[in-house]
Amino acid sequence: MVTKEDHQPDKESIRIMELAQVAIETRSPGQLTAVLLPALAVATDSPAVLLYVDGGQLTAPECFQYGLSEAEGQSLKDICTEQFAVMKSGGSVPSIPAGGTLSLDLYPLRDNETWPGMIGLAPGRSVPPEMMLRLLKLVAGCITRLIERLKAETQLNHLNAYLTVSSMLAQQMGLQELLETTLYCSMDVVSAEAASILLLGDDKRHFVFYQVEGPTKPALMATTIEADKGIAGSVLQTQQSEVISDVQSDPRFYGNVDKLSGFHTRNMIAVPLLAGEEKIGVLEVINKSGGGGFSEEDHHLMRSIAEEIAFAIRNARVFEYVASTYCKQRQGQPSCKGCSRPLGSWTPCVKYRQSEQFP
Repeated sequence: MVTKEDHQPDKESIRIMELAQVAIETRSPGQLTAVLLPALAVATDSPAVLLYVDGGQLTAPECFQYGLSEAEGQSLKDICTEQFAVMKSGGSVPSIPAGGTLSLDLYPLRDNETWPGMIGLAPGRSVPPEMMLRLLKLVAGCITRLIERLKAETQLNHLNAYLTVSSMLAQQMGLQELLETTLYCSMDVVSAEAASILLLGDDKRHFVFYQVEGPTKPALMATTIEADKGIAGSVLQTQQSEVISDVQSDPRFYGNVDKLSGFHTRNMIAVPLLAGEEKIGVLEVINKSGGGGFSEEDHHLMRSIAEEIAFAIRNARVFEYVASTYCKQRQGQPSCKGCSRPLGSWTPCVKYRQSEQFP
């Protein structure tokens, strides 16, 4: 006969269900430490938990800890990086010192073909193997879903930023002001501390800092440097964009710019500005906020924005040349405004005539 007690879940099952609820509610990396890790500690009766995440849209690789000091968690990061590579290649699961008398048993997290990281648990009570497998699978799935959600959000933010920039630059009015807004938008979406647009001069031998945003702006605006110097000169020559993770150790780095601005450049994305085959200049976004590094998604967005910037600058130059050498001379006036013989089918011409901001 089945008794009432037979229908009651055991403590392990209750803890699994509680942790599953926590995993479902996890919405951000911060909740990994605030909610998920304490719940995992309760489920395993562990005095300390370490979560190592490798890859995705989290700052990666990164460690989150519960029951350990921040310094202890950070000191374990390099060890976890090495051990995680061993685990993924089929190596054995080690135990590592966590500080003081504590040690952590490491367990890889695997969700189908994805390896989002690993868990370190300070030994508590003995957890049945079946329960441990269920816990690890649950946490792996939670981390994988979080990473996928953050990746989707990042892609959406990048798409919105690109569409905003593209729409603004298509206006062909107030180019310098539009580029200022474009740089601010770029800095915001990729979390950069500074950004600049270096234009290639008519002599093709010098760059001028045409637009600069961030703390370097007062020192660098309108400053010129030789076009064969630095990382900017290199990417324009090769016509290949780059993500440079450690600028100071790059032999191409032109340190005089940092000396002039008093700014310390750590990392950057440098993208050549190319309008077809015409070399326009270089777009740079500098220093990922928070001390991290720029991602490949950031790199892709900057390449897309750079293309829009290059054609906007080229088109503005073409219009200025036509207006200066033909239109203004033809009408005998120094201004486009009030022109009696406009090129009605040419959008820039119509917009310039209608604008109050152009003399």
